[in-house]
Amino acid sequence: MYDFDSLMDEVLRNRSELTREEVMSMIEEKKRTVGAGFLTDQGALFLIAGELGVQLQHMTTTDLTIKDLYVGANDITIVARVLAVYPVSEYKRKKDGETGRYRRLVLFDRSGTSKLTIWDDNPEAINLTEISVDTPVRVLNGYVRQGFDGKPNLNLGRKGKIEVLKEEKLVSRMPPISSLSKSLLEIGGLRELVAVEGLVLSESRSSTFTRQDGSGGSLTQFDLGDSSAKEKVRIVIWNAIGIDAKPGQRVLVTNLRLKTSVNGGHELHGDSGSSVRIWNEKSRA
Repeated sequence: MYDFDSLMDEVLRNRSELTREEVMSMIEEKKRTVGAGFLTDQGALFLIAGELGVQLQHMTTTDLTIKDLYVGANDITIVARVLAVYPVSEYKRKKDGETGRYRRLVLFDRSGTSKLTIWDDNPEAINLTEISVDTPVRVLNGYVRQGFDGKPNLNLGRKGKIEVLKEEKLVSRMPPISSLSKSLLEIGGLRELVAVEGLVLSESRSSTFTRQDGSGGSLTQFDLGDSSAKEKVRIVIWNAIGIDAKPGQRVLVTNLRLKTSVNGGHELHGDSGSSVRIWNEKSRA
């Protein structure tokens, strides 16, 4: 990656009528326009350079992070790791009422997380060959739309592609899930968690239920504690897939949200994109 100052110098060399102060003012305006907190200085400079007709020779797509995504962006290419992989889902198309399919992932890097939706006009990508939790990937030719949560969500349509990232030097700079995990002592105040580490205290137990619309659902739950046994939290995973936790296992539980239980305590909730992985202390980077 190239630092911000090197990229700024490149813009100024190509547009000598501008001063650094003027470009910095343009960066701040771009960040306000796109949305506070959703764009870095470097990402804003990349967009401004395009508007000025300057092609940054040293700016590669791998310089863009999840925080650089903004609503309305097209032909975006980024690298990240996979936090969650969901099963294929169906929906009714508005234009013809026919049934369509999509698949959702959650990506993460040091700057944050982002949802990625792969649509059924890209059947090759929707299969996610060789892609699973913690896989480093490159997403090519994506576009960004606002999600139901108000955040920028990445999408892949017909032109898009997702592939396993092979460049070792680049992969080595991408933190694995284990390096971003939290202990139970560290989760207070965090609404969303990449992963939590702990000791399984009770065997996982599953049950099923029927929703008001007649569809079925399931939940799997178990207790997770820390090594000192001073902290304990209940893990609840809705519509869990292949989760089987056993007492005594040290695990990483991924893709979780902090919830308040009926008695006022903390619970960690996951879904069909969550996983329970045997924890290896050596894997922390």
